[in-house]
Amino acid sequence: MRSHETDAPAGLRDLIQCSVRLGSDLRLVQGAGGNLSIKSDGVLWIKASGTRLSQAADQDIFVPMDEAATREAVATTEVLAPYVLPAARTSGLRPSIETALHVLLPHTVVVHVHGTGTIAAGLSDGALEAVQQLSARFDTVVVPYAKPGVELARAVLDRTPADLTAERPLVLILRNHGLVVGASDTATAAEILDEVESTLRRTDAPVADLADDAGPLCPPGSVDATAAAVLCAGALTPDSAVFLGPRPFGRIDRGPAPQDGGSPHAGFVADDGSVWLRPGLGADEREVAASLVDVARQVEDPHVVTLTDDHIDALINWEAEKWRQQLKR
Repeated sequence: MRSHETDAPAGLRDLIQCSVRLGSDLRLVQGAGGNLSIKSDGVLWIKASGTRLSQAADQDIFVPMDEAATREAVATTEVLAPYVLPAARTSGLRPSIETALHVLLPHTVVVHVHGTGTIAAGLSDGALEAVQQLSARFDTVVVPYAKPGVELARAVLDRTPADLTAERPLVLILRNHGLVVGASDTATAAEILDEVESTLRRTDAPVADLADDAGPLCPPGSVDATAAAVLCAGALTPDSAVFLGPRPFGRIDRGPAPQDGGSPHAGFVADDGSVWLRPGLGADEREVAASLVDVARQVEDPHVVTLTDDHIDALINWEAEKWRQQLKR
């Protein structure tokens, strides 16, 4: 069963177009991050783990699942392959890590991105103040960090309104993680996502060179003292821990980055405000690193909340993340 065939629901075609747009914006999606879904006629179409939203128009990246059976299963298991519709099981695609969140929310369309404006707002307790700027036409909930998957889905349901319905849009500010929007259709979800990110975003995206492995990721003057402190504080998000390690960034006097493996850091902030990455990192790592610079440039207080050692251990030793790591570029 191919998501581009005529038997796919019309709404999926809209979701594919939205996926390409969101996945092509480094401020919203990095590497194989982010996931979208739509519910139609008892089928949950959800992005496959390790696939890239930017490639949705050219490749099959959505997996069809039995919606009712999946909703019941996620209460007890993260092994969801048995709930993929039989015709799609030979594709080799695995449902998104965040399937539980998508299927448990009542909304027809659920969109999850790693928006740098939202991440920056959620790195401190100021997130509660930041959301006061958002529109009252949708519910907004700030969710403390929880491990992606079933734990995050439970944390969300513990904090969402008791009268949550599919008709009322929902915005979730996931601290140290990203943004989720639930809505009745793709156009509404995309509109709200853009509104939230533009409201919470404080600066334009930084200048980052993802193509030049030998030069700096960002030139001198890109990072001030506050942003440098944020970058070097520790792992800010799940993807930063999984792709760049427990302490993604360290400090150096000047570039280029050290080439030896003696340092635990994947990236370095130099005294002149430039940012360097260790040579040999793949495209996914470089995109995640660039997004972290974007996040750090938007933070006003260097005292941010990072993932704990226990959080990081749970991610790095998680089978679902090991699978996604195997698929990285």
